[in-house]
Amino acid sequence: MALELRPLTVGPLETNCYLVWDRNTRSGAIIDPGGEAERIVSEVRNLELKIDWILLTHGHADHCFCAGELAEQYGARVGMHYADVELLDLSLEVVEPFYDFEQYRPVQPSDLLSEGDVVAIGTAELMVRHTPGHSPGSLSYLTEVGVFCGDVIFAGSVGRTDLPGGSHAVLLESIRSKLLVLPDSTVLYPGHGPATTVERERRTNPYLR
Repeated sequence: MALELRPLTVGPLETNCYLVWDRNTRSGAIIDPGGEAERIVSEVRNLELKIDWILLTHGHADHCFCAGELAEQYGARVGMHYADVELLDLSLEVVEPFYDFEQYRPVQPSDLLSEGDVVAIGTAELMVRHTPGHSPGSLSYLTEVGVFCGDVIFAGSVGRTDLPGGSHAVLLESIRSKLLVLPDSTVLYPGHGPATTVERERRTNPYLR
């Protein structure tokens, strides 16, 4: 496999940020930089990566708080779904009690991604799936090492749907039609908490029964 990954738990809401890269070219992406920009930069430096992309699974601030700062630093493209662009500003009010805004840089996407798009990172590819429900523009990124699914599904749980644009029915349909149809061994890398597998969630997740 060409793709490698390094998970980091960042920010006051303990968001899973993922560094993914092509081992042959060292071209990489940062998925959901939700905080601690200096720590993310340090990991990128230690791994000797060239960051081409900042990829957002959705527009909630705890998943993209550092995206503007990092995109500026690396000259990276920013990819997300158009339906979540307005959340980039709206969700800041929700996290204001938790974050230090002194270093905050607003982020604007350079690439509006949608179902079926493919993001190239060196010789590796990330396939885009639109998985709404937690938010209208939630995306999952399918790769050879697993699926980066944001807050759509967690180990033993599913994403909350009480925030603006959320829908429990839509969320369950996304999970069943886009994620549970994948091979049992597919690893799911969620936005919070430990990784899991399609088989484990299909068999044990109480929200999917």
